[in-house]
Amino acid sequence: MATETTVINQAFYLLEKDSDTWDSTDAEYLTARGFMNLGIQRWEHFDNTTWRELWTQLSIASTGQDTVSASTWTYDCPTDFVRPGGYVTTTGSDGAVTFWNVIPVEEVGKFADSTDKFTYFIGNTRSGFDLQFNPKVTLTAGSTINYPYYKTATQSSATSTVLELGDPSYLSYFIAAHMSESSDSIEGNFYTVSEGLLRQMKSKNNSSVWGVKSTVNSDLETDSGFGY
Repeated sequence: MATETTVINQAFYLLEKDSDTWDSTDAEYLTARGFMNLGIQRWEHFDNTTWRELWTQLSIASTGQDTVSASTWTYDCPTDFVRPGGYVTTTGSDGAVTFWNVIPVEEVGKFADSTDKFTYFIGNTRSGFDLQFNPKVTLTAGSTINYPYYKTATQSSATSTVLELGDPSYLSYFIAAHMSESSDSIEGNFYTVSEGLLRQMKSKNNSSVWGVKSTVNSDLETDSGFGY
């Protein structure tokens, strides 16, 4: 795991070729942090890539509601929520797991009289997202809610922040390229390396898992064993 300090120190070595690294309160360090966060943004949105590192689940999120309350069908999503991963589960005190289908919010009207186990996500990045359960289905208070979701990339504001990228050295070269001595342009060699590392991350990200088929043989609609 690479931290902010590791990445910025590596950028320092590339730029200064010295061992006396910047202090975390130095102007150069804070500038490097700013460029690092710009590099994280570039990675996050590069070629509309869906990064595997940004898939997570509610059970390990620091925000978001994960416990069913009596007569409540709407629950806050984590603040870093972008989009759902395709299903929701509730787990009772006895360990029994119920799977809930996720439907697009624009199709909710089609299910107005349905008593099926479905949920949908509604909201936006400005005001946040909510998980909505079908209000015609009774929920068991105290059950634990969980679901996979795609998150925003973590922006760093502290030396100990752990970065999510598969190859954080991309950020070191990105910082070095933008903090090079030339004031009117970025340093070409550093930038070329950073772009190469970025594209290499995308290539690895889009590769299938060794020995595992990339097809799904069944879904929640056809597998009657999920929560029924």
